[in-house]
Amino acid sequence: MFDSKETKYQALASWLNHRLEGWRTHRDINYVTQWDEYYRLWRGMWLQSDRTRESEKSRIISPALQQAVESSVAELEEATFGRGKWFDIQDDMLDQDPSDAEYVRNLLQEDLEKTGAKDAICEVFLNAAIYGTGIGKIVVEQNIERSPVEVPVEGTMTSTRQLTERPSIDVKIEPISPKEFLIDPSANSINDALGVAHEVIKPRYHVVDGIKSGIYRDVPLDGDYDTVRFGFDPETKMADESDSVKITEYWGLVPKRFLKASNDKDDFEYTKKDELVEAVVTLVNDEYILRAEENAFMMIDRPFIAYQHDIVPNKFWGRGVCEKGYNPQKALDAEMRARIDSLALTTTPMMAADATRLPRGVKFEVRPGKTILTNGSPREALMPLDLGTTDQSTFTQVASLQNMIQMGTGSADVGTADRATSSGMSMAQSASIKRQKRTLMNFQNTFLIPMINKSMWRKIQFDVERYPVNDYKFIPYSTMGIMAKELEMTQMVQMLQAIPKDSPAFNVILLAMMQNSSIHNRDQIVNSLMQGSQPNPEQQQMQEYHHQLQMQQAQADIAKTQAEAEEEKAKASKWYAEAQELAPTEIKIQEKILKLQKDSIALEKTKADIQNKNSETARNVPEVEHLKSETILNMAKAREAAAKTPIIGTYQ
Repeated sequence: MFDSKETKYQALASWLNHRLEGWRTHRDINYVTQWDEYYRLWRGMWLQSDRTRESEKSRIISPALQQAVESSVAELEEATFGRGKWFDIQDDMLDQDPSDAEYVRNLLQEDLEKTGAKDAICEVFLNAAIYGTGIGKIVVEQNIERSPVEVPVEGTMTSTRQLTERPSIDVKIEPISPKEFLIDPSANSINDALGVAHEVIKPRYHVVDGIKSGIYRDVPLDGDYDTVRFGFDPETKMADESDSVKITEYWGLVPKRFLKASNDKDDFEYTKKDELVEAVVTLVNDEYILRAEENAFMMIDRPFIAYQHDIVPNKFWGRGVCEKGYNPQKALDAEMRARIDSLALTTTPMMAADATRLPRGVKFEVRPGKTILTNGSPREALMPLDLGTTDQSTFTQVASLQNMIQMGTGSADVGTADRATSSGMSMAQSASIKRQKRTLMNFQNTFLIPMINKSMWRKIQFDVERYPVNDYKFIPYSTMGIMAKELEMTQMVQMLQAIPKDSPAFNVILLAMMQNSSIHNRDQIVNSLMQGSQPNPEQQQMQEYHHQLQMQQAQADIAKTQAEAEEEKAKASKWYAEAQELAPTEIKIQEKILKLQKDSIALEKTKADIQNKNSETARNVPEVEHLKSETILNMAKAREAAAKTPIIGTYQ
């Protein structure tokens, strides 16, 4: 049993500092040194040793790694916010009215954007690309919202403007630097850890205001913190360290015996020694407890969220762009510095001087425009040293190292496809989508969805007038990057070109293109297209009337066609019967015609024979004349018989 409250607070501070010190040591030894190096290369900053080293004169740092970081962050930003609405909310499937979910979605997105959520998330993207892990914190603030209103002046027709104030509950996303974050090294995620902590340097007045408002306990602030052990760099230190304090905010499990009773602020609950509860504990300067209470959130969740740019199995800290491109970046810097030094030596070579030919006490220095006094011929007193020429292969080596950085970081497509062609562009876009897909999935599953959930829970708990209680499902839009959206739009344009404008599919594809677009008046255009695709009631009624008239006309045409068909069928039957009756006579006539044709052929043959005989001999003239007369007589009889025979046609 503890003798006093302060003794109990001291015990809690000791219990907490013991664990935080181990977590801090593990982080500093294994990660902080590397993080500082990644941050330096991204900023293009020199090492302190670069200023005094003698091995090289050049200090150049290639911007290749910086470009890779910015390219990756830009793609993630466009993938998340390029569609305007960067998350969606789906209500319970049993609820047939989606308007409440849509209302909450629009309201929450408006509130988050008002508090700068997009800027905060973009900074989280940047931290993840540099350090490998992006961390954010959900902060609830109670503020005063001020707005001007028009108020009529009593007794007049005029009005005046006044300022109105109303309390508002704001939920903010605060980016957290990995160098300010502590986590149990044995954990792979925030929820699995014993606890997590956020360490930050803040002005002293921040604690004073918290004490005045009752958030913090009244504790002395004249203590000092160890800036060296805490590990803050000069950029994070305040100009006047005496006016700053170190605040450590711990969220996680603590022994319940160290916390106050919920029903009495001055008494403590005495429980079993090993019982742990979710709590929040705030320390100042690693010494005094400012706050120690159980987690008051209705979901009893921790306000921190994090995601890995690239997952490292069984580790909380991930791998970022800087880590993937670090080794080729260092090689590239060394290659470029050596080449610049070589160019400097070959273009401005070192000089050898004969000290006996120089005036006594003269300071030897070679620079443009300087006059050097010599005793005798200057050619004999001074001589440049021949150091050769710069190897041209270094240019090829630099290009190769730059390509290695691109391959390692995925900042650019390194394929051989021709980007000038449509197929080449498609291949490049597909490669970019594949490069960022894993990071986007990590961000969506471990950061975006938990962030929206926690923000909604805070709004439901603390802003009860504006947010209803319901079971919502969140659907983020970040899984499709901007490259994928552009590829999708290209494919839709190609489909539109191949489909006629009067086709029903044309408007469907056009509507899908506008819904997938990110132009500012997209919703207005979509509504216009939807209204245009749906005719008004009068037009629809007129179309139905015309359709009925067309159906009636079609039915009349069908009946007329059927009657004509029956009539033609009757005529055909009659013609067939007549043809059957005339068939025997027609056969006889055809036989007679064939016989006459044969007789005619025989007569022509006989005539030919007679002509042959006349050419052979003229002795048989009387006989020939007799045969000729007989032939003429037979031909006349045949013509007479043919003229008397009637010819009857057949029906087809």
